Amino acid sequence: KQHQGQPEQIAEVVCDMSKAFLSAVDEELPNAEVTIDWFHVVQIFNKAVDQVRKQEGKDVPQPKSRRWAVLKNLDNGDMTRSQLEALKELLTEEKETGKARLIKEKLRWIRDVKTPQQARWRLTHYINYAKNVLGDSPLQSPMYDALKTLKRHSERIVRRITSDLTNVRLEGMNSLFQAARARARGYRNTENFINMIYLIGSPIDAHIQSGKST
Repeated sequence: KQHQGQPEQIAEVVCDMSKAFLSAVDEELPNAEVTIDWFHVVQIFNKAVDQVRKQEGKDVPQPKSRRWAVLKNLDNGDMTRSQLEALKELLTEEKETGKARLIKEKLRWIRDVKTPQQARWRLTHYINYAKNVLGDSPLQSPMYDALKTLKRHSERIVRRITSDLTNVRLEGMNSLFQAARARARGYRNTENFINMIYLIGSPIDAHIQSGKST
């Protein structure tokens, strides 16, 4: 929310928890409130769970299917049978990776609220619950770092409940660009890179239909 050319009148900025972004907002947009999208919170916990899995895997070998089972969301319905079995096994083994995964899944309890007051109450109880489940294992240090980040930015996360701004679309576009860059290895000019973005971002049947119509 802003008036062009008047930084002091910008009321809200939606961004991630990067220190660089937050410092820039503090310095350049003195009156702006910061809102953090839920996407960024989940992203931090996903990375933390994967770090726990990697650390635990150094001492206890784990099947390859477990890696993707840990990272995928059950709600998406895109897990294979072997991944579902690996996840079920993980959650019943009382391993540190299973505990971390459980805590990550419980995040949705915070998201499913109607008011900022409910969000603050659930944040506090979630953090206490997580610490009790995770215990004092050194392997859980990435999860504790994620919890500290959650607590430090709690008010900016709570603001998501009432904000009508989001950068989800921009994040989606950025993912598209990153995928295009990965697929465009060997292309040495901008035009081919842009063409790759269009091919990934637009259904191929739309291009076919467009060609037929002309």
